Amino acid sequence: MKILHLIIAESSLETVPDEIVHHPVIRRDAMRRGKDPHKILLDRSRHHEAMKYLKDSHKRGRPDIVYLTLQVTQYTPLNSLGMLRTYVHTLNDYLIFIDPRTRVPHNYYNFVGLFEQLFEIGKVPPEGEPLIILKKGTLKDLVREINPDIAILLDDVKGREETFKNVINKILSYEKPCIIIGGFPHGAFREETYSIADDIVRVGKYRYTTFLITAKILTYLENKLGIEI
Repeated sequence: MKILHLIIAESSLETVPDEIVHHPVIRRDAMRRGKDPHKILLDRSRHHEAMKYLKDSHKRGRPDIVYLTLQVTQYTPLNSLGMLRTYVHTLNDYLIFIDPRTRVPHNYYNFVGLFEQLFEIGKVPPEGEPLIILKKGTLKDLVREINPDIAILLDDVKGREETFKNVINKILSYEKPCIIIGGFPHGAFREETYSIADDIVRVGKYRYTTFLITAKILTYLENKLGIEI
C-alpha cells in the first residue's frame, strides 16, 4: 500500500435546507449566532423540532460525526507520512477534499464555523492556497477521480463479517486502496453506494461508531506497517 484513500460517505453535513429555514427553531438559533439562517450547519442537537419535516431526517444533522472522524484522520502518523488522503461526501452530493496538511480545529464550535465558511465560499482559507475545497459531485464522481485499485465499503447492514486482520491484509495487498465509511448515525447506504463498492464488509463482531472504526483501522495499519505510534 502506497496511499490509503478514505471517504466519509453520505455524511450528515449540510447547511440548513430551504424547507425549514423559516422554522422558529432555526431563526432563533441563527439570530443568537448573528448569522444568516441559510448559512448555518444543520445540527440535530439544536434543530430537532424543525428537522421532523425533512426527508431522510434520521440521516441528517450530525456534523459531529465528520468532526470526530477528521480528528482521527488528520492527526495520525499515517497522514503525517503522506500515506493517507481523506475526503467527505455529503448526503446532498457535495465533495470535500481535505489536504493532508489540514489541522482540523479541536474545538467543535470552531469546526462548525470553519465548515460554514467552506459551504459559503467553497474553500478554506478564503485567500491563498486552499487546504479544504468544496465542490458539487457524487460519490461515484469521487471514486472515479481517485481511481483506486479496490473500493471497500464498511457496512454493518449488508457487509459480510470479516476480522480486522483480514481487512487490513486486503488493504495492504493493493497499492491504492479506498475505504468508504458512513458519515451518518444509522441506517443503510443508498443502493448507488453499494453498487460502487468492489467489496462490502462488516469488520469485527460489534457495531462501531464511524470515528472509532476509522481509528482502529488506521492504528492496525500503522502497526502492520511498523509505523511508530
